[in-house]
Amino acid sequence: MQLTRFTDYALRTLIFLAEKPAGFKMSLGQLANFFDMNLNHLQKVSQKLVQLGYIESSRGKQGGISLAIDSHQITIAEVVRNIEPELFAVDCEGTECPIRTSCNLRGVFGSAMNAFMAELEAKTLADVAYKGPGKFDDLLLMEPI
Repeated sequence: MQLTRFTDYALRTLIFLAEKPAGFKMSLGQLANFFDMNLNHLQKVSQKLVQLGYIESSRGKQGGISLAIDSHQITIAEVVRNIEPELFAVDCEGTECPIRTSCNLRGVFGSAMNAFMAELEAKTLADVAYKGPGKFDDLLLMEPI
């Protein structure tokens, strides 16, 4: 299974914010530069994350985005389900495949997808966000907007 770039950006944004102290705000421009992301695409991602209630966004001199929910309360599976448009590894509906009625591949991929999502369900945003000293100290020193 391959997640879309949209989901990748959403997860990276949430993880980045989960690694910061409470109340930390970051402009989308700074975040786009940090991750070398397309700013227009990141703006669409952040709008979706605001719509879903994961982040807060404010304008102005002290504006920016920040995490709206405790990172311990957000599972990775929840984010993926809410962001990813299709979670089917194979889509047999609407095709004219001649072996569709006898093929069991969809069931195999369905079982694999269930195992994949179960693993993601077991991990929260806090579980995957780095909170220790060292590796990401420079991120804490980044100037908020």
